[in-house]
Amino acid sequence: MSVYRVATAYSYDNTVRRLQQRQAELSEQQDKLSSGKRVRTISDDPAAAALAEREQARMQRLVADQRALDASRRNLELAEGTLATITDLYHRAKELIVQGGNGSLTPVDRRTIAQELTGLRDRILALANSQDTLGRPLFMGQGVLNDLPRPFRENLVTPVTTTYGPDGRVVQPDFLRGQTAATETSLPGTVDGYPIFAGRLQGAASAIVAADVPNSGMARAIDVRVIDAASLDTTNVFTLDDTTNDEGHYTLTYNAGTWQVLRTNLKTGSAVTSVTPVTAATVDGVTQIDFAGLRVRIEGTPANGDVFRISPSVPTNVWETFDRAIGALNGETGYDLAQELAVVNQDLALRLDRLMTARGQLGDWLNRADEMKAAMKAREDYHIEQLSELMDLDMVEAISRFQTMQLGYQAGLSSYAQVQRLSLFQYLA
Repeated sequence: MSVYRVATAYSYDNTVRRLQQRQAELSEQQDKLSSGKRVRTISDDPAAAALAEREQARMQRLVADQRALDASRRNLELAEGTLATITDLYHRAKELIVQGGNGSLTPVDRRTIAQELTGLRDRILALANSQDTLGRPLFMGQGVLNDLPRPFRENLVTPVTTTYGPDGRVVQPDFLRGQTAATETSLPGTVDGYPIFAGRLQGAASAIVAADVPNSGMARAIDVRVIDAASLDTTNVFTLDDTTNDEGHYTLTYNAGTWQVLRTNLKTGSAVTSVTPVTAATVDGVTQIDFAGLRVRIEGTPANGDVFRISPSVPTNVWETFDRAIGALNGETGYDLAQELAVVNQDLALRLDRLMTARGQLGDWLNRADEMKAAMKAREDYHIEQLSELMDLDMVEAISRFQTMQLGYQAGLSSYAQVQRLSLFQYLA
């Protein structure tokens, strides 16, 4: 039988070491309770720490997407509010145009209306060049091409002779056309203003008829109406695209009871060409002459050799439409004024339709922004939950464990204190 001698000092040292270990574990558990984190360093749980880093990277990308979405939403709301203001200005302009066609108005009254239309025109131009909080134009499409920066630039040029008088103001789009597409996580921050404010509208194709001076007969031109848009000569007379500003025209000549129509193509400079067929009928003293999808109405009796000129009207932008109304109110009367205002009213109605279409698109994007924000919030909650499962501490379990460890540590201290008082002399006593 072997007998081993265990030194009392060794037993004491071993007990102290275990108490110190228990104290360190208790202190670490207390730190975890204080921070609420199960994994505070990579060494605590390398796998969980790696997964947590990936979740945090996804959270950062999500936060960046949310900030970009918020910025786009602010711009879209600003653009929609701007278009709402322009809508009110369009309606006011239409009211003024109807008012300006009242035959009882004096020239002073018409000039007053023209001045208000001038103010509306300038306000619409300023609103079309509105900028966001960062100084970027809201309606610049893919980007402006000048340093101002203004997507719609007004230039003063040599006045051009028109059916409504000389016009020396031209507004030109100066930006890259195109609309940025929406994605699953982002929306456009700017709007393409070209289809809203500029571009020729096929539905706005119309014409103005006026007598050449001097005509010796008693005939007066009333108006021109488009009776068949599909039959319009868009190759030689009407320009419905944005590639050129040149247009042709027709001349209508009366001779020996018949009407002859000649066409001039200003786009190609081709020679004058006769237009057929031409049908004419007189009803209640008004002669209706139909050709090439148009109906010209002439009142009274023409004389041989009387000539009337039919000039097509396809405005290139809304400001040209306003210039037509302003010029007509300042210088036209009678049938000439009525024709010009009818063309303006028709074009404004179509421009208003386009504006409402753009507002509808903006409303759809804003609705999508709400849906995207909700989806991003759901994703954010999911990532937060994942991070919590990987990193956070189960507080109920941790408190229970802490209390157990604390109780064990206190019991160990009590036992050590009792053992430490033991000695041979006490035993012998």
